[in-house]
Amino acid sequence: MLTCREVTQLVGSDSVRVAPLRTRLAVRLHLVMCRHCRRYRRELQVIGAAARRHVSTLFGAESADDERVLRIQSAALREIRGTPTDD
Repeated sequence: MLTCREVTQLVGSDSVRVAPLRTRLAVRLHLVMCRHCRRYRRELQVIGAAARRHVSTLFGAESADDERVLRIQSAALREIRGTPTDD
């Protein structure tokens, strides 16, 4: 069983999508049982949606798939995670 700390790190870094099946299932099981982690994941989704809307509005993007928006989102995520940029 994963701890809340492990689940929030996985959900927060979005590495759940590329994690092995066993880890993804463990995260899902934890989220079913832990309302605090469910709330945290939901809050991250709301913040992400608001950020995408803001960036789209700010840069006049037609859609969230606009290349400029995706570059800005990637750069912001790298900065948040502390990974070096490839620019």
